Amino acid sequence: MSEPTLPFVFIGHTNALREVQEAFASGRMPHAWLIAGIEGIGKAALAKHIAQYVLANGEGVLGKPDAKHPAAKLVEAESHPDLLIVRRPQDERTGAMKNIIPVDDILKIAPFLHKTATHGGWRVVIVDEAHALNRNGQNAILKIVEEPPPRTLILLTVTTPGALLPTIRSRARILELSPLSAEDMQTLLRDTAPQASAEDMATVIDLSGGSLGFALKMLRAGVLPLYKDMLGILDALPGLDMARLHKLADQIARKADSDAFDALKALLIERLRKAAETEAKNQSPANVGLALKIWDKTRATFAAAETANLDRKLAFINAVSDIRAAMAASA
Repeated sequence: MSEPTLPFVFIGHTNALREVQEAFASGRMPHAWLIAGIEGIGKAALAKHIAQYVLANGEGVLGKPDAKHPAAKLVEAESHPDLLIVRRPQDERTGAMKNIIPVDDILKIAPFLHKTATHGGWRVVIVDEAHALNRNGQNAILKIVEEPPPRTLILLTVTTPGALLPTIRSRARILELSPLSAEDMQTLLRDTAPQASAEDMATVIDLSGGSLGFALKMLRAGVLPLYKDMLGILDALPGLDMARLHKLADQIARKADSDAFDALKALLIERLRKAAETEAKNQSPANVGLALKIWDKTRATFAAAETANLDRKLAFINAVSDIRAAMAASA
């Protein structure tokens, strides 16, 4: 999931902003930061704001740059000569983002950092979605964070820190971002999805888990009516209207509706996780076991479909059918 385009002023994550600004002001700025958190909460946007602040030599307030400052303008346009951004490339054939950041792109970092800064200050590298690095890419990053040149900053954004080598994690200061608050989500959605109704906005905020990116995906892909239909199917289980299920699967299985499929898949898995959590709170071992079994099986079904590039419609129908079969067997 790509990060959404955010307003020029950064909203949310005030503790993280304070931590970075205080570190820079102290004169002991860590040379590498690992910005971690769930998808869509603004990790890449925060990295760019940190880059703006550092390349402006700490002028102003982190997260609230002067829009007229040359560094702010250049970083926002991703054209600052002392900034290098590395991210997953786009597949020219399909238009989708590739799963891996090529190691050749990582190998460009060391020569960039050893150049003299154009503006006489810092040089900054952002590696967005560093969890998409393979072992060779991670080893190349490790060499850089082990012995960085003076006045260089490396910002790694990551959804799953455990996907990185322990040695990388140990050499970077971890900046853990919490999910956005409902108030921050409301503010951001007013700017990024002004066409959304108040009811839809409230619904996606509730379902998003504090991820602006996921909330926007639901709104832009028109997921809410599909989600309501899915709930109707699930609530009727173990009874199953196959015609209704096939119709819903047809709606989300089209290639053009990949965002709708991804969002509905995530919502289904999260609903099953919450069901297991509820059963655990109710202290019902048998029901907890069943709920966890259904949750694991559903995740495995979708993961296998993605790995093998299987038909989305069939994957969705199989997932719901498996849930029904597990419920029927336990009745």
